[in-house]
Order: sequence, then C-alpha cells, then structure tokens
Amino acid sequence: MQDEIAHLLFLIQTGQKSKAEVVAVLNDIREDIKNDPSKGKELGPYIRLINDAIKPEPSSTGINWVLVDGGFLAIGHKPGGKISLDGLKHDGATAIITLLHENEGAVQIGTKTKQAGMEWLWFPFSASKPNEQYDTTNVLKLFNQLQLLLKGGGKIYIHCSAGIHRTGMITYGLLRYIGYDKNVALQMLTNLRGVTANQVGADRLLWGDKYATKKE
Repeated sequence: MQDEIAHLLFLIQTGQKSKAEVVAVLNDIREDIKNDPSKGKELGPYIRLINDAIKPEPSSTGINWVLVDGGFLAIGHKPGGKISLDGLKHDGATAIITLLHENEGAVQIGTKTKQAGMEWLWFPFSASKPNEQYDTTNVLKLFNQLQLLLKGGGKIYIHCSAGIHRTGMITYGLLRYIGYDKNVALQMLTNLRGVTANQVGADRLLWGDKYATKKE
C-alpha cells in the first residue's frame, strides 16, 4: 500500500491524476477502513497525505505592497478573515505586526503566524488615547525595529482589526519616523490603502507627526 500511495502522490503532484480520480481513491480507502476498522491505523495517515497533496495552493491577497526604505510594507484587516496568513505567505511576507489586544485574538494570530514561518511582532495599541497609554520610548523602539526589518529587505504586514485607525496611526508614524514629509507620508498611506488614509483622522495623523525625524 505504501508504494501505491507514493506513486499516487507522484501522479497528483505532476498533474497526471484528476481530482475525481483522487477522490475515488480516497473513497476506496475510507471504505476499507469502514469494512475493517483495524486498518484505520495503517490507512488513516494516507488519507491526510492525499488530502494535503490535492489542497489548492494559496492565492495572493491582492493587497498593495509599497516599497519603503529598502523593503515592502502592506496594511489591512487582521489575518484570518478577508486576509489569509497563507495568502500573506504566498505574497512573500516576512513579518506580521499585530496591534490588537489579547482579548481581540492577538495571541492566536501570533501562534499561526509563527507556524506559517513568518516573524511576529506584537504591539497592543489603542487609537482612542494613545498619548495616555504609550510613552515615546516604546513607540520609537517599535519604529526602529520595523525600519531595520525594512532596510533588510523585509516585507511587513501591519494590521489591527479593520486596518484603519490603529493601523493608520502606526503606519503614518513609521513613515514620518523613517524621514518622509507629511505630504509624501500621507500619499504613501493612500497608496497602501485608500480607505485607511481617508478615515484615519487628522488627530491621529497629528500623533504620527510627533515621530518625524526631519524638520520641515
């Protein structure tokens, strides 16, 4: 049986077996197990191997990746819904930056991100009263870390829940920290995601301006 399955997997991987033919084989294996449950331990793993072989390749997320300081940046919804981690991995993402709190599922996203082979940075953030919750040192530490990743050619995906307020603040602040002036930083935010640039709000952009490293 092992040799037969190995041959079948080869045929699947080289496109020599249709999905209907593969499903027929899976049904035969399941029928064998049903008729003789003692075969479950031997045949069960083959079902998983065959299912993995016919699993469709993840497709691109379709999000905008913008060149920033030697690397690429993208922003949007939290992964798992409209944006899949498999899709981000397919896009070549190397790091995911989560701005959610623990009760918003941040830890679960981190676990899945690491399992997918991408780096995970967690910065729980609130868009309502950031000046009361985060000292400049911690924000600068985050921005410095992100800039180093970009300079190393990384592809970073920044997200909160809907990818608007928190994501817009941190992304705009990062762009100002890297050295872009107000107009360029806002245009880059627009290129990254128009809805974020339009809805982030002037007060949140003003917060980001505090981290500008170049005088205007």
